Amino acid sequence: MRTFSGRSRLEKSNWRDAAIGVVTRPTNLVTNRHEGMDSTLTSVLAALSGSVIGASTPVLSNFVLQRSVAQRELTNRELAQREELYSEFIRQGTQCYAKALSQSLDSLDEIVAMYALVNRIRLFASPNVLDAAEAFVKKLVAKYGEKNMTIDQIKMVALEQHADPLNDFALKCRLELHEVYARGTWRHK
Repeated sequence: MRTFSGRSRLEKSNWRDAAIGVVTRPTNLVTNRHEGMDSTLTSVLAALSGSVIGASTPVLSNFVLQRSVAQRELTNRELAQREELYSEFIRQGTQCYAKALSQSLDSLDEIVAMYALVNRIRLFASPNVLDAAEAFVKKLVAKYGEKNMTIDQIKMVALEQHADPLNDFALKCRLELHEVYARGTWRHK
């Protein structure tokens, strides 16, 4: 529809409409091109983020699992060490106390061994357990200083209700071991 003058008939008849049409066409084409790129870019970003999330999920779950296993192993090791030390203290303390009831102190080896156990307990036990261990050793040293008892006197003391000198220590150890176990489980956190 071109004329010899180089203008179209539409432009001659309606110059304003033609000018708007010329201006709006390129704007519409540019907008459509950007909308196409936005949907392509959105699809690419969605695929990439899905891949990143899919790849990082096993890594994250493995990290959490390994951390949980390591925490459980540390707790189990700590419990085993404490149980062994507390059992040794109770075993040796019972033997020394029974000996202190019926015999006088021949050598300091037994008392030194008990103080060595108290110092090992001091390394990681709670203050309550440590206080109970120290109180028992003081009671043991005091028993060695007392007059020896006969078998009948020992029998009478053993039948009393509060005759166990290690009862306080054992109860505090049990409470502490339960607290350590609870610290290492998921339920407590």
